[in-house]
Amino acid sequence: MNNRNQDLRDFLEQEFGSSLKSCNPEIGLKRYLNKRRPGVTEQTLKRYKKRLSLFTGYLSANGITDLNDLDGRILDDWAAWRRYESSDKVDELSAKTMVDDLYLLRHFIEYLESIEAVKQGLGEKISIPKLADGDGVRDIDVNPDRVRQILSHLQKFRYGSLHHVVWILLARTGRRTGCIRSLDLVDCNLDHNEPYLEFNHRPDTDTRLKNAEKSEGHVSITDSTAEILSDFIQNNRCDVTDEFGREPLLTTSYGRISSTTVRKIIYNWSRPCIISDSCPHDKDPESCQAAKSQDQASKCPSSRSPHALKHGFISEGRRRGVPIDALSDRWRRKRDRSSGLTSPIWESSPAPPHHSRHRLSWYRWFWIEESDSSASRSARYAVTASCTVGMIAYTMPGERVSHAV
Repeated sequence: MNNRNQDLRDFLEQEFGSSLKSCNPEIGLKRYLNKRRPGVTEQTLKRYKKRLSLFTGYLSANGITDLNDLDGRILDDWAAWRRYESSDKVDELSAKTMVDDLYLLRHFIEYLESIEAVKQGLGEKISIPKLADGDGVRDIDVNPDRVRQILSHLQKFRYGSLHHVVWILLARTGRRTGCIRSLDLVDCNLDHNEPYLEFNHRPDTDTRLKNAEKSEGHVSITDSTAEILSDFIQNNRCDVTDEFGREPLLTTSYGRISSTTVRKIIYNWSRPCIISDSCPHDKDPESCQAAKSQDQASKCPSSRSPHALKHGFISEGRRRGVPIDALSDRWRRKRDRSSGLTSPIWESSPAPPHHSRHRLSWYRWFWIEESDSSASRSARYAVTASCTVGMIAYTMPGERVSHAV
């Protein structure tokens, strides 16, 4: 079918001439970013610009000044250059990185088609490989048993410290780094029978959330997590405000914790040699740079990023039978009723006295059972507030979960 469409386009172009309008690559990129701007955050827009600038820079270096000249061969040459020649750090980019870049490029090319800057159907010529099992695993997942070991170690030796709390928040909520660093003391509702954290998008005071208002919501936490947070606030939190007069939950002596510091904390404690005497890579801790310096911790092949914790949270929740809607920042979307799981039923219920009605749209979620009769387990949850099930994915053995039924 694609070949027939291309033949038709070629015939019409020969008969009636090209309808393309001249467009410089940099102008095309600028138009594309302006088109995407209303639907994404500034941080996401910057990431798109950085990645697509590699493409427009490649075109400029090869003397291509008009997008009208793009064809399938140029796109194929760029893909080869991107994978094998564009980086000074590695000889070959990972399959996961290439897939992400090619999907973005295809979307960009399809936009250029819509403004008659490139030939119609050019985006269809971008071939995106399928990821094999294990591709990208280091970047996007983490073993839940490792997380529990790290949490247990921190519970025993660094209880209630900043490092302990950062790990607890990322592991128990499944949220991004930007979300946990955005928390203020006022967002932590810890003294109630049903403790929860409140995430808010506050772009004007430097704590924007990746998906803006879509990332806002209330995340239920366990009683033990609430106790750890309370002990941290009382005993170890630096009593400072940020430059906007807000009282952050996570602080250093300089103010609100930075994303870089959060990443360093996660990389640091995910090195196996930090909580044991062994190294799975047969390195000598005395000479290994990744072992000797926290600043070099990310170079350890076994270290993990905060992003990996988020994906590990989702993977473990799915393994236990939790619907993806309940694990996503966009949990408000109802699950498709044609799926293999009984659809969640949302019903309004009166807010408890300690919650302000105008601030909290209170829901109680009843997910009934897996409809597959061969399934040996029957999952029942009643999760109040945000229902992103932080109490499920990385809970410790024997930990009491106040919202499970």
